[in-house]
Amino acid sequence: MNWIFLSIIFGSLLSLLFTPLFINFQKKRSIGQRIRIDGPKSHSVKVGTPTMGGLIFILSAAISFAIVSLIKYYRHDVFSIEGIFVLSVFLMCGLIGFIDDYISLKSQRSLGLRGWVKIILLMAVCVYFILISKYVLNLETYLSIPSTNLEIELGNWYYIIVVIIIISTTNAVNLTDGLDGLAAGESSIVLGVFCFIAFLEWTIFDVSYGIDIGVICGATIAACIGFLWWNTAPAEIFMGDTGSFGLGGLIAAVAIILKQEILLIVVGGLFVIETLSVIIQVIWYKASKKRVFKMAPLHHHFELMGWEEIKVIIRFWIIGSLFSGLGFFMYYLKFID
Repeated sequence: MNWIFLSIIFGSLLSLLFTPLFINFQKKRSIGQRIRIDGPKSHSVKVGTPTMGGLIFILSAAISFAIVSLIKYYRHDVFSIEGIFVLSVFLMCGLIGFIDDYISLKSQRSLGLRGWVKIILLMAVCVYFILISKYVLNLETYLSIPSTNLEIELGNWYYIIVVIIIISTTNAVNLTDGLDGLAAGESSIVLGVFCFIAFLEWTIFDVSYGIDIGVICGATIAACIGFLWWNTAPAEIFMGDTGSFGLGGLIAAVAIILKQEILLIVVGGLFVIETLSVIIQVIWYKASKKRVFKMAPLHHHFELMGWEEIKVIIRFWIIGSLFSGLGFFMYYLKFID
């Protein structure tokens, strides 16, 4: 547990130190976020706000993980490929988001990469994930049933589940990132549950890489919380797609490596709801030319109902916490006879 606490210390300090520097860097060069023209009119005041803040907390978490891993290796001569692998997925997904943000800023429009280009790049990450997990990590191809010790062996069909999880989770976090601090806060809650699960897997089931998964989760939680100091409403900086894609990729990778693929649906219940709201809105509008929600994703619906932004954020955090708490309870049930 000391390694996780150490990663939290480094992650938070690095994020708290470098985020204001990054904000000032962008302000001096008049670099700022473009706002989607079909979004809530109240968001027009956010035009020009520094963005790509995800770059800071991703690098802060990565540096923290590297420092703790080197200290641990120096003292105990142990490390895990799984931890490095999860970090690499975190960085790769963050890079996709960074490219998207860069194009958006360069072209002075709210949209960067085309949707199909993002999918192709995410598919490349999926291929990388499958090859490493199959031929290097020898990751088992079963699905664990929450609250039980049951396992369903899928063989090579399992890798379809991997693709679905990575693509859906990255896009779900990206969709949720529409209000100041919403995605960073909810991602911290979800990663907090998986951090604790990783620690329990390490201590109770002797999963050797569990501690390293806990370290990268702890470092990212701390880096996100440090980032939230400036990202809470009214935000002084946005995480951008750099942050949302990176966090989505990390959450997906952690859930898969810990064999908690199904549990991710419950722990990340808020992300599921946000994504479903978009799917329902699109399908219903194409079928009837009418809208179910005033605007999708769901958080914008409540904004247009007259809720203040901070009220939507806090209430969504509460809902996300309830889902995450339920998910951890379902995980813990397998320890009860």
